[in-house]
Amino acid sequence: MTSENSKDNSVLNHGNELLRGSIRFFHIVLMVTAAAAPLVVASAYIPISISSGGGNATALIYLATTLILVIFTVGYAEMAKRITSAGAFYTYTTQGLGKPAGLAAGFSILASYSMIAPAILGGFGYYASELLDHYLHIHIAWYWCALIGLALEVVISYFRVTLTARVLGVLLAVEVLVILVVSLATIGQGGAEGQMPELFNPTVLGSAPAIGIGFFLAFWSWIGFETSAIYGEETADPRKTVPRATYIAVISLGVFYAITAYAGLIGFGSNAQEAATSETSNYFFALAETYTGHFVLILMNFLVVSSFFACSFAFHNNAARYLYSLGRDRILPAALGKTHPVQRSPYVAIGVQGLIAAVVVVIFAVGGANPLLELGTWLPIFCTLGVVVVQLMVSIGVVGYFNRVGRNGFGDRMRTIVAPVIGAIAQGVVVILLCKNLSFLAGTSSMVVSLIPLYLVLILAAGFAYALWLRKAGPARYQRIGMLRDDEEAITDPPQPTPSEELIVKPGTGA
Repeated sequence: MTSENSKDNSVLNHGNELLRGSIRFFHIVLMVTAAAAPLVVASAYIPISISSGGGNATALIYLATTLILVIFTVGYAEMAKRITSAGAFYTYTTQGLGKPAGLAAGFSILASYSMIAPAILGGFGYYASELLDHYLHIHIAWYWCALIGLALEVVISYFRVTLTARVLGVLLAVEVLVILVVSLATIGQGGAEGQMPELFNPTVLGSAPAIGIGFFLAFWSWIGFETSAIYGEETADPRKTVPRATYIAVISLGVFYAITAYAGLIGFGSNAQEAATSETSNYFFALAETYTGHFVLILMNFLVVSSFFACSFAFHNNAARYLYSLGRDRILPAALGKTHPVQRSPYVAIGVQGLIAAVVVVIFAVGGANPLLELGTWLPIFCTLGVVVVQLMVSIGVVGYFNRVGRNGFGDRMRTIVAPVIGAIAQGVVVILLCKNLSFLAGTSSMVVSLIPLYLVLILAAGFAYALWLRKAGPARYQRIGMLRDDEEAITDPPQPTPSEELIVKPGTGA
């Protein structure tokens, strides 16, 4: 046991710390927003919702989803104010529900982020291949484009996280600007038939073709917002920065999506659902050409590629930091917990995540899979289910954590009991909607797709069982599951006496 502890301490104290203060509030907002992929939402999820989900209620559904996620964020932010860890959901769940549940959440969120990065690369490869073919007459298969994009992600991620933030910032700024230009131009010109304020009347929800699908697509549009806490260890003041960044990301994305959905609806007026059904993939592009001109349409063709890259890039870094966190805790191989001596990036985890993504892309390519309809759809459905289930666990974990550490006053109870419970119920509803509409969302009733919930259950069970095994076979490693860093331990644990203090004889102790 002593040798194991000394070896573990060596790993924990040498070359495994991220660069504190290297990332700012604005950088986190950029990376969270990039993971949400606004142009992908505008060009894919919103048209699908208009045609087959929310219909005329799509803009209102996005506003309602914003409110629900803000409520979830209340409890999440309270945890972020007290716990700073690259493990984020994994650490939060451990602190609130115990180590077995925490490791189950850790394995699930790791699998989700690790798989969504190559899944989004499928979309990047497809559109990059089409772009090269159409404009330069260069024929490169989608999987080669995807692998080249992946290599670029690994190289940039190797350097300090600020470089990642700058790259995502440039790509995202242009992407958001163009979507806003198209949306505001459409709204400013009155769309096809004038303004339609009735689209925000709650009664419009009754006309939705499938309101459950509409709400699920809306929740899907935010996947990635919760990653703000992952970068807490790399900020100067995480207890202020992370909660603020999360709130701003959730609210700004919600307003942005609602404006975009409203523009999409009034742009085609009473024919919106019909147009979205017949021209789903070209819906927003047609809107751009009609209300802003051909140049913006051409620009959007390029920005779709950069949007997929930025989204995959963000999740690549997220997955790498979960690998790093589990490696640092010695739950996975300790080498994953190393950081570069100069760049202070989790370079081993970044390389391993790159290898995982490459293997996934190759498997789908060899199998002749469609990069959009199979790689780009099946895996994101699994990943979304995994993220939402873990968010549900985190909501319950918030209640458990504050039951243990205590609360102060009515406001504290509202933030750490009422809000998390509402958040958990909302996440549970989303899980039910996803499982109920699996075949529609995947575009197939294939057995591979039908078993997606089972895959997640097995991963959760594996994490839980592994923790129970570690409790007996490796108690030192078990104690490090979801462990807090030194600054958190100083806050939550009572100060320990020094050796000299232990020698002092206190009256009445019998020492």
